[in-house]
Amino acid sequence: MSRVFAGSLLGVLILATAGCKSDRRSADAQPASVASADTSMAADSSNAAAPATVTVTAADYRFDAPNSVPAGLVTIDLVNHGKEMHQAQIVKLEDGKTVADLAKALASQGPPPSWIKFVGGPNGVAPGGEAHATSALAPGNYAFLCFIPSPDGKMHAAKGMVHPFRVTAGSSAAAADAPHGDVTMTLADYTFTLSQPLTAGRHTILVENSGPQPHEVVLLKLAPGKKAEDFGKWAETMKGPPPAEPLGGVTLLDKGGRGSFTADLGSGDYGLICFVPDSKDGKPHFVHGMMKTIKVS
Repeated sequence: MSRVFAGSLLGVLILATAGCKSDRRSADAQPASVASADTSMAADSSNAAAPATVTVTAADYRFDAPNSVPAGLVTIDLVNHGKEMHQAQIVKLEDGKTVADLAKALASQGPPPSWIKFVGGPNGVAPGGEAHATSALAPGNYAFLCFIPSPDGKMHAAKGMVHPFRVTAGSSAAAADAPHGDVTMTLADYTFTLSQPLTAGRHTILVENSGPQPHEVVLLKLAPGKKAEDFGKWAETMKGPPPAEPLGGVTLLDKGGRGSFTADLGSGDYGLICFVPDSKDGKPHFVHGMMKTIKVS
């Protein structure tokens, strides 16, 4: 498998079948610096339905993130203090499973087990950048993971960039809400469809996966003269300057999943791309045409 920006557990499992197991370490090995004291979890008291806000700080290769998050709508503010791109994929571990079980799944062959649910989160952002995404979280066991590879080809999750957390029952009215936006983006096999053209300014974009398999969206600010496919080609080797700056988006969503993200857009060319490996041939979805260059005016 080529070294692509594979924002999914599927990508890790495909790498495992290719003989990369020896590079993995337990997802339970958490850095001592991870603590909830330095995180922000605050809901707007003037609006009971406002999402809780959680700050997750990414570094090379760890998360500083809370150990507990309230149920309901939760906005993850991802701040990248690392020297590489990072994301915060949220996975729900059902049937009482823990990160110890997740570590075993990462090291095994075959598709991900049914108890792993992909519920979005802020997608890749460049060093020094921030990304903001909202998900609806039910009570249970979860984990933040980063599946972006380093230039050496190893996924950040394989280097210990995994942080477990618990979603606890909350009393907020937001618990019954779903993510929303002023523009809707529909993901399918293998397309991005926008409910209306994107314009310059701040937008909250609702992302819905209507495809039969998981999908993600990475938002790219393209360099002059570049297209979304140029970033896909660059991601295979990560050599030379990138032809685009990743601005976030929404990480892997299961079929029927919904999430939203916010973005401040200026005029210019942008790209949408999905790096999730296909369930049939393992090739990233952008190889099947799931990429799009758009103009914002």
